[in-house]
Amino acid sequence: MQNNFDSLDNLEVRVQKSSVVQERAGLVAVYMYKQFMEFHKASVNTNDMFSKILENLSQVLEYLKQSLNIRNVPTGNVSFQVDNAKTLAIVNILWHKISFTSRFNVSPKALPRKGSAPMFCGRIFAINGDFSELIKDEEDYEKQMDILLANEIASLYVPAEVNQGTIMTIRHKDNQELFISQIDAPREFLLKVIEIVCAGGEFHKQNTKKTGFIF
Repeated sequence: MQNNFDSLDNLEVRVQKSSVVQERAGLVAVYMYKQFMEFHKASVNTNDMFSKILENLSQVLEYLKQSLNIRNVPTGNVSFQVDNAKTLAIVNILWHKISFTSRFNVSPKALPRKGSAPMFCGRIFAINGDFSELIKDEEDYEKQMDILLANEIASLYVPAEVNQGTIMTIRHKDNQELFISQIDAPREFLLKVIEIVCAGGEFHKQNTKKTGFIF
């Protein structure tokens, strides 16, 4: 008889444990479902934003070519190429190369917010150089991301909600955040990146090693 009571007690404990596991697993599933939905909406919004950047890119380069032609500057190397998936654009502006990509939105990621919940969003990178050349010898995702961050000019963070503003960060300004409406973001992000790159310049490299010559 005692053994039967022991069996009932053990059954009750197992049921309780099972109930706790089910409840906690359910909570995890609810949280992950929320992340999944935010990620899906942000991905759709980010892809749409990237398409609009491409539309603006064609117009901006055409205006740039017209302005350079007036000044008798050859414009044969003012162009852009887009990959088949339309997730990468490589831009040539005379001696400059700039890449824009939305390829790295493969899982839910959030931007920290002071005093409020993190903002789940997609990210569009602007890269100094030819993205395809930079990562051609590297297939590992994390290492590609390291290369991306090392050559980042700026990033545009696109939220899941279409009525929420985007956030642009500029690397050389310590990732200071600029808030831009989603209507203006494709044009403003594109122009800002081009201005940063083309308004800058490079110094000639100097050999600092001493020679045997005496003057």
